Amino acid sequence: MIVRPLRSRVQYKIIIPFLLLTLLVALAGSTTAFLFVTGNAQERLNNQLAQTARVVADAIVRQESSNLTFLRELVFAGPNADTGAPAVADALAAGDVAGLGAAVEPFVRISQRRGVQLDRLIIFDSTGKTVLHRERDESASAAWIDRPPRDMSGLWFVQRILTGAADVRGDKYAGLLDAGDGARYLFTVAPIRQDERIVGGAVVATRLSGLLTDLAAQSQSAFVSVYDPATGKAFASSIEPVAGLSALDAPADMIGRLQALSATPERGVFDTAIVNDRQYQLAFAPLVVRGNIVGVLSVALASDYVIGPWSDIRSSLVGLTIVLMAAIVGLGVSIARQITRPVEELLAVAQDVTSGNLDRRSAVRSDDEIGKLAGAFNTMTSHLLALYNTVRAEAGRRAAIVESITDGVIVCDADDRIELLNLAARRILGLSNDDSPPASITDIRFEPLGADAPHFGGARSPDLFRVGERVVRVVRAPVFGGAGETLATVVVLHDMTHDVAIDRAKTNFIATISHELRTPLTIINGNADLLARRLVGALSEEQQMLVNGIHTHARTMTALVNNVITIAGLDSGTLTFDIEPITLTGVLQRVIGSVHRAADAKGLTFEVDIPTDLPDVLADPVHLPQALAQVLDNAVRYTSSGMVRLSAVHCGDVVRIDVSDTGPGIAPEQRETLFTRFSRGAEGLNSSERGMGLGLAIASELIQRQGGSLWLEHSSPGGSIFSLTLSCVENEAVDDQKPSVASVA
Repeated sequence: MIVRPLRSRVQYKIIIPFLLLTLLVALAGSTTAFLFVTGNAQERLNNQLAQTARVVADAIVRQESSNLTFLRELVFAGPNADTGAPAVADALAAGDVAGLGAAVEPFVRISQRRGVQLDRLIIFDSTGKTVLHRERDESASAAWIDRPPRDMSGLWFVQRILTGAADVRGDKYAGLLDAGDGARYLFTVAPIRQDERIVGGAVVATRLSGLLTDLAAQSQSAFVSVYDPATGKAFASSIEPVAGLSALDAPADMIGRLQALSATPERGVFDTAIVNDRQYQLAFAPLVVRGNIVGVLSVALASDYVIGPWSDIRSSLVGLTIVLMAAIVGLGVSIARQITRPVEELLAVAQDVTSGNLDRRSAVRSDDEIGKLAGAFNTMTSHLLALYNTVRAEAGRRAAIVESITDGVIVCDADDRIELLNLAARRILGLSNDDSPPASITDIRFEPLGADAPHFGGARSPDLFRVGERVVRVVRAPVFGGAGETLATVVVLHDMTHDVAIDRAKTNFIATISHELRTPLTIINGNADLLARRLVGALSEEQQMLVNGIHTHARTMTALVNNVITIAGLDSGTLTFDIEPITLTGVLQRVIGSVHRAADAKGLTFEVDIPTDLPDVLADPVHLPQALAQVLDNAVRYTSSGMVRLSAVHCGDVVRIDVSDTGPGIAPEQRETLFTRFSRGAEGLNSSERGMGLGLAIASELIQRQGGSLWLEHSSPGGSIFSLTLSCVENEAVDDQKPSVASVA
């Protein structure tokens, strides 16, 4: 019963807020109670401390007032006829120490009866030196100790007394006195006059340690302390700290806070201190005597006064908190069980549906939100079942369509892992129905045909690959999602083995026919040449024209057959290239001769601009002249008047050759197919210089096989410029010219 609720996440979500709410309420209640109790106790303590500080300060002021009254009687005491003692002023003026002692003796005896706490009596002369210096013995209150004479002229009040200085309250002063022997006093001083002449002064002092101890007992405070008003350092206290009197030093800002207190005297200045490992609350107040701040007074009470009331109610408050928490948790568990029981049943149904049991339905029946949720879930499951059946039927139909496609179809995911391939793909890859397909499309070895690829439509097919014994065309198409992300890739393998075989058979057939035609054409061309040069006899003018025609057309047919043989060699791979360093100027000179004759025959100017310092190039010594002759022949063929120019220049790591003419130019729509096979000018078969459209295509392929390139640099109605480049020997190495193995992935 305890474990089951803990397994339900919904119950956790219900119970935990109850528990947290309980803890918050308990903490808030406890904090409120603690603040209320301690706040009231703190306020009462502050009030009591402030009141005690005022009472103690008043008691000290009263003590000083009693001392002042006693001092007035002492300094104005006249001669005593009964004892024969002289007047105090006369004895002091005469330096009569014995007479002075006899004069003050009656006052010393009656001091305690009159409320005067006389602990030290000092009478000094007009030079500031003590004439009479007596101190009450702390161990025997009735015994007095005579102290040796000392010079007191350095004390601030002595000079004021001797000079007759006075303030608004008169010529008497009070304050704190450090006797220099470890004893500290509250003193009152007054001048002694003889006939208006100041002959000295008298000091009445009360020992602070005893006074503060008595005041602490009377006020029921822990201890009372007095501080130097200038520095805030402890001057005297009724307690002796283990760490020394300095442990009671007031905070650095206490003097400033006391000065600000003068505007609101009803409020105190409070602080805390730890003395002898116990914490105390302190109230500070200025000690004002005769209108002057002579010190700072503090009264201390133990902090237990604040904590005590909280300790008294702590047990009751904790017990109440526990009861409230238990009640709220029990209520939360009860509510959670009422909510989660139908949710758990609905969850079990959902898990069954997820595992494939689409016939399962929820049995929850209620009018609340959970009951409506269960009904909606049952309806959704019914729709899901119908949709599943529809999708399964559609998937079966599409799978059958894919299997019936004669081309190989491979479906890969976004990471190129193979998910599906049809029977045609298995057949192409040499897999039986029981064989497992490769894990990834990259595992299938696609070897590009490269130079062995046949030409379809006049251009070499770059997407043909060899897979085992078959040649296939590979088409790769990505499948994108709604956000543009790649979901899958479909790779279609079109079996081209039969088509390639037919193309190669066609190429071989054309090559064979062309070779067979070249032999009789050579004989015809040779015989026509003999006849034209009249080596076998004279000819009439009409016969000469016929022989010249035969000779011209025989050369044209020979050139066409040679082009067809070259194309067949390129397609079949039987045309080999030996790339080696060759001198370009020599090759150009060999080509220039035949082209020059053709240009002269048409009345064209043939210009040559070839530097003698051209570097050697990497090319085939047989096929490079053939390619250059094709480009130059094309320029001469399509130029009816003007000039044909051949130039070469060294450009970095290549040599560039330009062939320019003044022909009619090339139409923009023909430029894209200019280097494809069987591409002719706009005149086509109607041109007097018609050909098969193979010259530029052959030249382009021959130059490319030698590592160079051929392109149309410029064309306009005023002529065209064809350019080609070949690599220099010092910057290029001869490649092996081997086809590489690649993957369509």
